Amino acid sequence: ENTGMTARSITLYVRPSCDLCSDARAAIARIVRETPTMLTFDEVDIESDPELHRRFLADIPVVEYRGHLLPHATSRLRIEAFLGRIDDGVLSV
Repeated sequence: ENTGMTARSITLYVRPSCDLCSDARAAIARIVRETPTMLTFDEVDIESDPELHRRFLADIPVVEYRGHLLPHATSRLRIEAFLGRIDDGVLSV
């Protein structure tokens, strides 16, 4: 699979009034801007879904990418390393 040809999507799970979520949002926005291949990101408020709230409340911000989850995704370096491990096949889907 040539990952450079298809859009890759990141989902960020957040909740309102979450400073760490704001940090994660800024980090991901910067990663998306600086990535030469197609990369998109959307945000999901866990308060909007009781199941997501139950699953992620203790771990937000959580990044989901290609079926993998990164809890406590608070630093750009950590998020970039996570994405890279998946893209390089170190973490299998």
